[in-house]
Amino acid sequence: MDPIARVLKLFRLTIPPAFFLLVSYTLLGEHVFGLAYVIGKRLKPRMRTTLRVFYQLSTSATALCIHIALLYTCGGTASVCPPVRFEERACLACTSASAVYCGATLLVERWANPLLGLNQPTGLRVRACSAAGLMVLWMCIGEKQLCAQLLLLLFTARRALALFPTSDQCYGLCIKCYTTLHMSRILTHECEGVSRLAVATVAAMTAL
Repeated sequence: MDPIARVLKLFRLTIPPAFFLLVSYTLLGEHVFGLAYVIGKRLKPRMRTTLRVFYQLSTSATALCIHIALLYTCGGTASVCPPVRFEERACLACTSASAVYCGATLLVERWANPLLGLNQPTGLRVRACSAAGLMVLWMCIGEKQLCAQLLLLLFTARRALALFPTSDQCYGLCIKCYTTLHMSRILTHECEGVSRLAVATVAAMTAL
């Protein structure tokens, strides 16, 4: 089997396990991470602040590099219906690695938030929206949909620009508007794509 087809098949086969992991991530309450709270309170304030700044800067820098790599390897023409480049090894490799990074970040941050005092919202609604977005992303990759890259761009942009809220909101709004236009073209059959996944992507982005 062609390596590219094998990777895409792997994503389709891992949809049920990914769904189970994301449901578990959503339903686990904060008491499960009690050890992180205990360790965080025992850390000296200066050490905790240093670790928090290092974590925020490193995750922002990593997300920025991934964001640029996605634009470089998977970016198409300036069109609402750009070519989908999943058949290219560089684009598929970058997309797959980015999806794994986003999933791992969700899990790591459940520990880092109480441990380092990130003060990020962790309620059930926030967790459900993040999990739904990642689940739609996983399905879009399996179906070779451009919406996968658009979701990844939104995920990585929000993390890369976390320290610049105004820029984060403006850039995120631009990505959401572009995705909405792309969805409308798919629904009118002017672009190739799966209608249900396009609608699911816009819905997921609205909640993020």
